[in-house]
This record gives sequence, structure tokens and C-alpha cells, in this order.
Amino acid sequence: VNAFSGSDEEDMIRLTTHNAQADEVNSRKLAELPGDSFEFAAEIDGDFPENIYPADEVLTLKKGAQVMFIRNDSNGEYYNGKIGFFTDFYEEYILVQCPGDEEKIAVEPLEWENSRYVINEQTQELDSEVLGIFRQYPLRLAWAITIHKSQGLTFDKAIIDAASSFASGQVYVALSRCRTLDGMV
Repeated sequence: VNAFSGSDEEDMIRLTTHNAQADEVNSRKLAELPGDSFEFAAEIDGDFPENIYPADEVLTLKKGAQVMFIRNDSNGEYYNGKIGFFTDFYEEYILVQCPGDEEKIAVEPLEWENSRYVINEQTQELDSEVLGIFRQYPLRLAWAITIHKSQGLTFDKAIIDAASSFASGQVYVALSRCRTLDGMV
């Protein structure tokens, strides 16, 4: 595991134990960036309770903000956990530059469904009934995320901040997010 220096933080994600820690880091880092903030509000149709929102209801970004994709792209341009930097936006999309990629990714809002399953009386099969739709850019600020939200993701470089671990296996999950020991601080 590497020693930490302030310059190590660039392009790295910090894995924290609590939402409040991640939110504080993300808010602080966003405030440190020069320039104006831009807000992107989700569109919510029908029944979609706030406690199951899959993304921020209002995504606040500044140019240069470190972001992470929170869904896979059906065309393979990005994947859940890929990190990049917000560079610009237009009416229909946001531009994200990912390290190592030549081209910027044009990110459009995606839809998540709140569904329930009901038995079709005629066929006796389960049918999905859409109760509501949540439409937002599949991005979140990503200077920090919780260890819980990092499950299933893999990073080349990460800062592990697990001093306040509270659950069995939490440290293991955090440590196992990095591809190599060299990428871990």
C-alpha cells in the first residue's frame, strides 16, 4: 500500500464508510473548483419514492468535476464505475473526458423504472407494471463514494478511508476494489 501525498488524489476515488464523509469530500472538492455550478434536475413521472432514487435528484457539477458513471451503456462507451471529468454540456447531453480515452463521451439522461410485479390472471405469469420513471444523467460526483456503493466496482487507483468501519467485511470490500496494491493508498 502506498503512502499518501496530496498529489495522489488526482484521478483517484476515496472509498469511505459513511455517506456523510463522501458527501463532505465531494462538496468540498466541488467548491474548490473555479467557475460556475450547473444543476441538472431529474425528471420524475408517476410513483418513484425518494428513498429509491437511483441518482441525485439534482446533479450539481462544475467544469473539471470528477464524476463516475452509475450505469452501463448499452453501446459500451462507458460502464458502471468508470471515472471521468465533466467538461461541458449542451441541451441534450453532458460531455465527460475519461483518462486514457481519446474522445469525450456524450452522456444522455437515462431512465430507471419503479416497477412492481403482478400475476396476469389470464396467463398466470408474472407481468411487470411500471409505477414511475426517474430520468437523470447516469453520473455522480466521484471524489468519494461509500464502500457500500463501491461493491461490484473495480478501480485502478483508490484511497481507502476505512478508519470508521462498522460492518464485518467492510474493509475487505474496500481493499478488494483495487486491481493492484500499487493502485491503493
